[in-house]
Parts: sequence; structure tokens; C-alpha cells
Amino acid sequence: MLDLDDSGTYPLFPSGPLAAIYLRCYPFDQTEMACHFLALQALAEAEHLPNPLVYFDNGRRAADGLPRREALLRLVAAGTVGTVLVPGPFIFALDDREAAEVVSTLRAYGCRLVELPDRADRCEAAGTR
Repeated sequence: MLDLDDSGTYPLFPSGPLAAIYLRCYPFDQTEMACHFLALQALAEAEHLPNPLVYFDNGRRAADGLPRREALLRLVAAGTVGTVLVPGPFIFALDDREAAEVVSTLRAYGCRLVELPDRADRCEAAGTR
């Protein structure tokens, strides 16, 4: 919970730039990528990034524009969001070059990109491999 500052308003950055989760799925996912979302929330908690903002382009093809991704990029450029959590770079675009461009843009703005560990790493860490 945010505390009021001396001026009686809520501070824009309670402890620095915010964190955000970005997800995209095409075609539309009725479960809203719940498994990925919950995994990213747990990762945010483990990284001490409480209550990340969530940006989700559900049912949107990259070719048709991704308004939530673009909104997130604007917030990163403005310094409002400093960490973005994703399942992997593929979430930005299925085309590897386009995904790499988005990752480069985020990093150029000083954004920290945090990805879910791959399945092999998760299994090894859990001792199930």
C-alpha cells in the first residue's frame, strides 16, 4: 500500500521505477495466459518487485499492432517502468528479428528485462530432471 507524501498525494515512484509484466497471445486466450501470468508474478515476488503493472495484448497479431506493448514501451522510455518481466523475447513478436529489436529498445532505455527460466532450468532447480 502506498503512503501519502508530505503534500498529501501519492508519490509517482514509491521506491523507484515500476515493474511490469508483458504478455501477448494470438489467437485469443480465454484463460488470459494464466499459467504464464502466475509464473511471472512469482518471479516478480522472488525479484522483490511487488505489484507489477500488467500489459496484455490478448488475441492480437503483431501485424495488426500491439497497443499494450506500445504503451509499455512509452512508459519505459519515460522512465516510469524500469523492469519488464516476460516469458521470453518471443512474447514481443514471433519474428526473431522484430523481437530482438524490441529487446534492444528496452535495454537502450536502461530497462532491465527479466525472463522466466527455461523449463530445463526450472526442472533442474526443482530436482525433477
